[in-house]
Amino acid sequence: MVYNKKQRIVGTIVLMALVGVLFPVIFDGGDTFQAELESRIPPEPQFSLLPEPNPTRPVIIADADTDAGAEEGQSEISENDSQIISQSEEDEADLDLSPMLSGWSIRLGSFAEKQNAINLVERLHESEYKAYTREFNNSAGELVSVFVGPWIDKSIAEDYLSELEDKFRLAGDIVRYEVGSF
Repeated sequence: MVYNKKQRIVGTIVLMALVGVLFPVIFDGGDTFQAELESRIPPEPQFSLLPEPNPTRPVIIADADTDAGAEEGQSEISENDSQIISQSEEDEADLDLSPMLSGWSIRLGSFAEKQNAINLVERLHESEYKAYTREFNNSAGELVSVFVGPWIDKSIAEDYLSELEDKFRLAGDIVRYEVGSF
């Protein structure tokens, strides 16, 4: 057993000596590794400033001959203008504005008492709907109708109709909106 102990001590001393000799050789620090870092920033662009242009002023030379030519040009222009104006007036007369001034609204109800219609309009405005009223005469007397809208597209009005019926529990219907009819 003593022999084994001696062997272990001698082996430990030999290993320590090897480490002491090889450690400075391996880790001397002379050949350290440096990662090469490449810059990804592009070089500064080279540009030159353009010289500022020197504005030149036009030279006006007054001659008697040019005045006479200018008067002739003005008379020709005035004749052409009257022809152009008459053509544009004819074009405007043919233009049909009725498709542009129509749309779709939702009629939520008609009331005999105006105050009920006003109360509904106020509730609609609080809920951020565009609401308005129109008065008309019927066989039952004078009625006030409450409308929401108008919208250009009928499908949008249909979407709002289902939303309004659910929210206010009123049966509404989609009607044609025309600016000149009210």
